[in-house]
Amino acid sequence: MENTTVNTTWIPTSNPIVHINLLSAFAVDISLTIIACTLSFLGSIFIFTSYCVVDSLRPENETRRLLIYLTVSDLFVAIGNFIGTIRFIAIYGSKPIYSNSAQLFAFSGEELLSDNACVVQSFIRTTGSMWSFFWNTAIAIHLCFALFYCRHGTWSRKVKIFCHSVCWLLPLSIAIAAARYEVLGEGFTEVTGTWCWIKSSLSKSDQITWMIISGIGWELVSYFVTCIMFLYLKGYMWRQKKRFNQRRFNDVSLRLRAEDENYLYLWLIGYLLRIWGTVRFFLFVSGNSSNDKLYAGIDFALLHLESFGDSSKPFFTFLLFCIADKRTRQLLRNKICCRRRAYEEILQSINAEPNYDNSVNEPL
Repeated sequence: MENTTVNTTWIPTSNPIVHINLLSAFAVDISLTIIACTLSFLGSIFIFTSYCVVDSLRPENETRRLLIYLTVSDLFVAIGNFIGTIRFIAIYGSKPIYSNSAQLFAFSGEELLSDNACVVQSFIRTTGSMWSFFWNTAIAIHLCFALFYCRHGTWSRKVKIFCHSVCWLLPLSIAIAAARYEVLGEGFTEVTGTWCWIKSSLSKSDQITWMIISGIGWELVSYFVTCIMFLYLKGYMWRQKKRFNQRRFNDVSLRLRAEDENYLYLWLIGYLLRIWGTVRFFLFVSGNSSNDKLYAGIDFALLHLESFGDSSKPFFTFLLFCIADKRTRQLLRNKICCRRRAYEEILQSINAEPNYDNSVNEPL
């Protein structure tokens, strides 16, 4: 248990009230976070179920396994945000804030507690976020190589070991280092929602440095790589369509399915869901005065978007890869509704597809 002095966090309001309850101030953000996390939990269950029902029939489907790793990562983020929000309700439900003016409210400079639950939650979320950024980048590289350079077979064991080592162990090592240096803790919604990340009691330069190291930096790298790949893959498929009438990924590469093109749209959805926290980070770095009413209003509006977006990605992944994927949707529906005959017909169509993979199929 550690005492920390709260940095000022501003909330725009038009009522000149001296005190306000934190649950009232952040009621919208709490609700959005809990709803998004619940949807993500359900979406993750369906994604895992669809993999067991559908893709266990096709062990060479590397891209779908990568989706499972990405879903596990995003699920950790949702779990961390959910724990952090429940903790926020439990601890700060009765904590008042005071007003310096009739327009702005701020946390008082009183001593508040940065507890172990906050640190553990921050560790879970930080690790999950970096895992997600790394696996997003890995998927982009995989699609590029599967379409351009290696259209048959699977990755070698050495490549798989390297990929897993980088995508799992490097983020975990960074999160452990952050915990070791005691920078994880209560941030009082400066760049996050109602959950913990980097302590607001650190100096601003230290906060910015650790935010970049433990999340924002890798997020920007992931955005850059996936954006370049999106434009390049779209341009490549357009040229293939014009030259050879190859319209789908599976027309070009035997390692991919037609539905794997959904990954391109998953990246776009990821931008729309998680960009708000990044924008708030740059506002924080810019050093705009907290007394600026316009700045406070923009930051608070972005907080609402971040509260839902950061926690909801597994749900939108479910919509893209279970609902929008026709074959997966049919198999899940028939399996759930016990339509055995229809399920077997789809199963036979899958098994009837030729397997061009001449290498040893090993799980990635």
